[in-house]
Amino acid sequence: MGLEFVECTKKFKNNMILDKVNFSIPAGLFHLVGRNGAGKSTLLRMISGLDKRYSGVIEINKESTLYLNVDSIGIHPFTIRENLEILWNTFNITPTEEQMCNVNDFFDGNLDGSYSRASTGMKAKVGLSLVFVKDWETILIDETMSSLDSESIDMLSERLVKISKKNATIIYVSHSMVNKRLNDNSSIISIGDGMLLWNNVQE
Repeated sequence: MGLEFVECTKKFKNNMILDKVNFSIPAGLFHLVGRNGAGKSTLLRMISGLDKRYSGVIEINKESTLYLNVDSIGIHPFTIRENLEILWNTFNITPTEEQMCNVNDFFDGNLDGSYSRASTGMKAKVGLSLVFVKDWETILIDETMSSLDSESIDMLSERLVKISKKNATIIYVSHSMVNKRLNDNSSIISIGDGMLLWNNVQE
């Protein structure tokens, strides 16, 4: 699996995000780091296919790519459970009984609560539920975990580590969230000055 950048160049205003980059990211779990404005979010949008304004090629299976950012996914008149059903139907996903139990645990049994009254963290879990109900080839997470409590992050990190060992490529951006399981199982990629680099120092 994995993905590959071939001669990729991306400029945003006067900022060179990528400058003729050739870079391969294999299956595994990766923490993308870089200074503010270096292009972390832009890079994830490029990989997801949402941003096509670049030259070069990104080789990836977009049919099995999940992209999540800080924007909540949900419709206010419905319960959390109803929102999950709508979301999963969009991806033609029918969860198994085991997957449904894991989702219920992730939401701490609050699936029948009103989405409109849910906390920011609970709303973020709606999109993140997709991690538990399908083995994606590529998962891109841009600060989506920042509003979760530590127990939820631990459950999510356990699932992410498990999927990464099944040949998935998982890239996440997180400034404030710290989780030992994620840190211990993540390699670090840094972006800056138009380059992507492997980095063994956590930022």
